[in-house]
Amino acid sequence: MKNLIKKIMSHSSLINRPPVLLDIGASGRLFSEWELIASYSICVAFDADTRDFSVIESENKGWKKLFSLNRLVTDKTADKMEFYLTSSPHCSSSLPPNNEAIKQWAFSRLFDVEKIVQLPAIDLQSALSQIGIDYIDWYKTDSQGTDLRIYDSLHEIVKDNILTAEFEPGIIDAYLGEDKLHHLMAYMDNQPFWVSSMKIKGSQRINQIEMSSLNFLQKGSLGSFLKTSPGWCEITYINSLKSDNFSCREYLLAWAFSSIKGEWGFALEVARAGELKFQEPLFRELRQFSLKSSSSTSGYIIAAAKAAKKIILILIGRKL
Repeated sequence: MKNLIKKIMSHSSLINRPPVLLDIGASGRLFSEWELIASYSICVAFDADTRDFSVIESENKGWKKLFSLNRLVTDKTADKMEFYLTSSPHCSSSLPPNNEAIKQWAFSRLFDVEKIVQLPAIDLQSALSQIGIDYIDWYKTDSQGTDLRIYDSLHEIVKDNILTAEFEPGIIDAYLGEDKLHHLMAYMDNQPFWVSSMKIKGSQRINQIEMSSLNFLQKGSLGSFLKTSPGWCEITYINSLKSDNFSCREYLLAWAFSSIKGEWGFALEVARAGELKFQEPLFRELRQFSLKSSSSTSGYIIAAAKAAKKIILILIGRKL
C-alpha cells in the first residue's frame, strides 16, 4: 500500500493542499497510524501539560510540517483558565477530577491533583487560524473530558469536511461536568459520519481502602484476578461522503484513511465512486487493491474458521 499512498500524495490536488492531521491531548508519542502518511502531511499537535510534551514548530521529525504546541485548547478563548496537573500527565485536564466518584476505581491515584495552574486558553478555530490552517482531514482528540465541546466549537464547514474523527470520551464519572460517550454518540448521530470502531478501555472497580489490604504481588497483577470494567472508549468515525462538495482530493484521502483503518469495504466503495465521479485513472488502481485486500482478509477468516472446525471435529472424535 506504500506505493499507492505515494501516488495519492503526489496527485496534483494534494501538492498545494497536503493532509492536515490534528491531535489534541498529544501527551506521549504521536499517533502510530499516521506513520505511513506523516512525511506527506501537516501535523498539528496540542497539549497543555509540558511535563511530557515538546514545543516544536519544524519541518523535521518525519513530517512535511509539524506544529507541536503547548497550548490549552478549549471551546472558548480565555485569558486565564484553571488546569489541573494530575499524578499522570495523561489525566491532566481543564476539568477538575471527580474525586468522590473516581476513588472507587483502582487507577484513582493517577487523577490525584499535584498542582493547579492558570493557563491562557484558546479555542481550536482561533489556534488553527494563528498557524494558517483552515481545514482538518484527520481529527484526533483525547482532551480528558472536553472532546465534544472542542469539536463542536469548530466552524460547520470545517467539521463537515473532516474525513476521519477520533475521540476518547469517558464512560464513568472521572471529571466534573465532562463530555461522556453517550453525549458524543447522540451528537454524532446528526453528523455525516458512521462508526468504524469502538475500543472499550477501563480499570478495576476497587476502592483505595480495599486496595491497601492487598499484598505487593496482588497489587502488581491486579488485572489478572479482578475484572476490568468499562471506563472510557476510543471511538472512530469516518465521513460517509454523502455531500456533493467533496473533491477528488477528499476521495483520494478517504480511500487512504479507510485503508489504513482496514475498512476495505468502504475503501472499495470510495474508489468506485471516485472513478465514476472524477474519471481519475488512479481510482481504478485503488479499487483493484481494495478488492485484493478484501479477498485476502476474507481468505484469512475462512482459513481460520476451517482450522477451528477441524480442531473441534478432532476433539469430538477423541471424546467418542
